Amino acid sequence: MPTFARELIGRYPAAVIGSGPPLVVLTGLTPSTGITGDGFVRGSCAPLREVTGRQLIVINRRPGLRSPMTMSEMADDLAESLRDHLDGPAEVLGESTGGSIAQQLAADHPDLVGRLILVSTGCRLSASTREFQATVGDLVERGETRRAMAMTVADLVPRGTRTLAYGAGWLCAHRMMDDAAAADLVTTIRAEDGFDLAKAPPIEARTLIIGGRRDRFYDAELFSETARLIPHSTLLMVPRRGHVTVMSSPRARMAVAGFLGA
Repeated sequence: MPTFARELIGRYPAAVIGSGPPLVVLTGLTPSTGITGDGFVRGSCAPLREVTGRQLIVINRRPGLRSPMTMSEMADDLAESLRDHLDGPAEVLGESTGGSIAQQLAADHPDLVGRLILVSTGCRLSASTREFQATVGDLVERGETRRAMAMTVADLVPRGTRTLAYGAGWLCAHRMMDDAAAADLVTTIRAEDGFDLAKAPPIEARTLIIGGRRDRFYDAELFSETARLIPHSTLLMVPRRGHVTVMSSPRARMAVAGFLGA
């Protein structure tokens, strides 16, 4: 991956890579705010491995979020910064929680989103995912950061490696998240808990939705419902791939490249 430059897009720390028409990448839920390093940026850009000729703008949540916020308010906050930076509509890719924000952004601010790619995300959280995230948020609010991070890391990996992952999350928790980042994490979790695309204006942008059939956070019905709610959308379900691994599929990466090249 080419070297990235750290920039501020309005109030949002961003990693900017390459040149060409802008493609905004909204990352999944992370313990930290802003852009932490090469590994973070490389992982966020994995869906775009086959894409050339774009300026990638990788955005994580910004520090200092007001609390509480709704998802619509988070989209408004991001839109204000993007509108000052962009000359017109941009392509937007949202992963997981970043996909929830991307949907709200496209619904509420159609002038900013030309085409939309949604990876491992849906029109709302499943009941089990909402419960899990609420538990993590409660733990973080109570200062039980180690347990919250251990649970989160363990839930992202295959079943056979969860004990090891839990221990790693426990040991590394305070390196992953400080008190300020913890408050912003809880704000984002609470906002996503209330997100429901069915209550938002219809998304006008052409949209590609990619989901893994083994995704533990969004099942096939939620992906299908998301496609039904977005008029100009295409849904690709990838066999034998989960929430994190779906973009390791060459089929998924080529679908992204084909969609952006159309």
